[in-house]
Amino acid sequence: MELLPGDRENLAIQTRGGPEKHEVTGWVLISPLSKEDAGEYECHASNAKGEATASAKIHVVETLHEIALTKGRSCGL
Repeated sequence: MELLPGDRENLAIQTRGGPEKHEVTGWVLISPLSKEDAGEYECHASNAKGEATASAKIHVVETLHEIALTKGRSCGL
């Protein structure tokens, strides 16, 4: 079964106009975030001009020490 945004108390879909004229920006807010929220999320949009898809992966960690650092970058810890 596929869950819709209204089916999860910790998930909200937000949209606003912009950044350009006739554009809409959207995002997902997950709060509070838990290990069960980890995974891949996908967004599908369509209108008379076409379709677009974007995806993102969320990896939930318990502590900052679990975050892998990229060579040459530090997180200031």
